[in-house]
Order: sequence, then structure tokens, then C-alpha cells
Amino acid sequence: MAPKAFKPLLVISFGLAILAFVTPWAVKPASRDLAIRASAVLAASWFAVVVYAFIKFKRRGLWFLLGTPLIGFWFFVLFVIAWGCAHNVKACP
Repeated sequence: MAPKAFKPLLVISFGLAILAFVTPWAVKPASRDLAIRASAVLAASWFAVVVYAFIKFKRRGLWFLLGTPLIGFWFFVLFVIAWGCAHNVKACP
């Protein structure tokens, strides 16, 4: 049987991951940089929840890693942009 704190914490983890993924698309293009920064703060909060889950639930904390693709999306996008800029200055946005 799962501890009572597992399910609410898992829902919070998924909520943070979804918010971090959706935030940059939910704002106007003019403030997209600020939204990506807010997404990074949400990702840091998600990471703290995952670390806490691993400490508290041990192997069952692996379920909290299901939000990783949503969290990593914008970091991957920024990496691809930086990679393009490093190899071709004309490719910079």
C-alpha cells in the first residue's frame, strides 16, 4: 500500500512538469524569454520534488521521473539554438 503522501506528491510533480512545458507557449511571443525563465524555475521546483521523492520513497521515486521529457523540452530547444549559433552566426534568432 502506498503512503498517503505519494499520490499528492506525484500529482504535484506532474503539475509542475506540465506547467514548465506549457508556460512558454501560453504567453505572447514578446515575453517568451521571461516565460522560458519561469519554466526554468518550475523545472528547478520539479527537480526538488523528485529529489525529495527519491529520499522518501526510494525505488518508488522512479515514478516521479515520468515528467522528465516535459521538463527537458525547453532545455533541449535552447541547446539546439545555442548549437546553431555557435556553428553559424546567421542561424541565430
